[in-house]
Amino acid sequence: MQALFYQESYKPAIELQPEKLKDFELIDQYGNLFRLSSVKGKVILLFFGYTNCPDICPLVLSRYAYLAEKLGPDIDKVAMIFVTVDPDRDTPEVIRIHLERYSDRIIGLSGPRDMVEEVWKLYKVKPLYTEKDEQGNYFVTHPAFVFVADKNMVMRLALTPEMDPEEYVKAVRYLLSR
Repeated sequence: MQALFYQESYKPAIELQPEKLKDFELIDQYGNLFRLSSVKGKVILLFFGYTNCPDICPLVLSRYAYLAEKLGPDIDKVAMIFVTVDPDRDTPEVIRIHLERYSDRIIGLSGPRDMVEEVWKLYKVKPLYTEKDEQGNYFVTHPAFVFVADKNMVMRLALTPEMDPEEYVKAVRYLLSR
């Protein structure tokens, strides 16, 4: 009884106008073609970031790891997705090694720049790159939101890196119960 009350009383911090996720194909961290529609039927968390990010991305990925741990077997009903905004450096192998630090449940996506740019256009993501330093390093400005969709691939809410990790758990449990 308490769990039912918990789900019904949850109010997302950031509700979105319901919008169907746009399907796409990219390469996962194991070199396989991944189609977003292949995870239909799961709650989907979609985040755009990069492996060299010093702040936002590590926070989001740690929230993903926390979510995977707290959901237990229910994590099988969730797809936590990381799409690169830096395809020149974020090869599938680089993403795989990076994501291993957090959770093996995260789906990391990259691909040739033109392929990734098509996905950015679908989601209105416009990365901005700083000038390279003497070592060739640079930073990428990118969205900080995690878009969260229900089992029918309809975006319902957004999460931020600053939110308490429990907010991620509550949000996903809320959508799993619907």
